[in-house]
Amino acid sequence: MKVESIWDKPQSHGEILKKIWKHLDLGTLQRSHPFHTPVFATVCDDAPELRVVILRRFWRKNPRALAFHTHVGSPKISEIKSNPKVSFAFYHPPEKLQVRIRGFAEIYNLGELHEEQWLATEFFSRRCYVGESPTTVKEKPTSGLPEEIIDRNPTKEESEAGKANFVVITSTIDSIDCLELDVKGNRRSLFVWNDSGQLETKWLTP
Repeated sequence: MKVESIWDKPQSHGEILKKIWKHLDLGTLQRSHPFHTPVFATVCDDAPELRVVILRRFWRKNPRALAFHTHVGSPKISEIKSNPKVSFAFYHPPEKLQVRIRGFAEIYNLGELHEEQWLATEFFSRRCYVGESPTTVKEKPTSGLPEEIIDRNPTKEESEAGKANFVVITSTIDSIDCLELDVKGNRRSLFVWNDSGQLETKWLTP
């Protein structure tokens, strides 16, 4: 039986980028999609800090950007304020596709985007923001959630207590490093948007 390969037919940078955009779109819409849970990296004390986040928004232009939600007390907030250079890593196991994105992050705890995302957040998910700040030291294991809502969704009124702790983090998409794994040899492509917004593409050795 013949094994399908990425090398069976030529593929352009444009076709690869179109595929990346498709998966980022699906990552915001489908909880089971591999791009729904990327790894997000910041810098803290000259060392990388990595964690999984939930992809909530993706914009292809004006500007190209990604967004996720976090708690105002999360350490990533101070890390972004200190150094807004961030990166994401996505991996799609069935397609053996790795996508790494670099950009500059911004923090939104007020304004139109913040309000829009808060209204789109389910009451169950709002529980995370009613609870205590991440990385708070405790004497025993804890979820950090108030006991009265551990086993149920909060009411609308109860959930509103978390709005002050709710933050939207966005990141521009300044470059994309794409790696496609294949038994006949891997393929790697680079997409960089320069200061004038023009896309520059290159082929790289994997």
